[in-house]
Amino acid sequence: MVTEVKINKQNPTIAKFLDLGQRLVSLFLANALPAITTGAVIGISVGKAAIMAGAMAVIKVVSALAEASVDGELDSEEIKQAFSGAKKK
Repeated sequence: MVTEVKINKQNPTIAKFLDLGQRLVSLFLANALPAITTGAVIGISVGKAAIMAGAMAVIKVVSALAEASVDGELDSEEIKQAFSGAKKK
């Protein structure tokens, strides 16, 4: 006898949330790592430089996402535009 295996598909809202979270963490790291090197070279606290650079990048994207979701819907194209820095047409 063969048992049927049911595969649960992930909720699209949760998938979008997880994707945004992963992308924001990546964005933070991508902007914080160069700041660590720069901070070390010029004598600024490495932690403060990294947090400031990463936070500024994340805040910029979160602001763009908030602006795009004013209509109550946030689609994948709006997310892509927010992360790429492109302006909406």
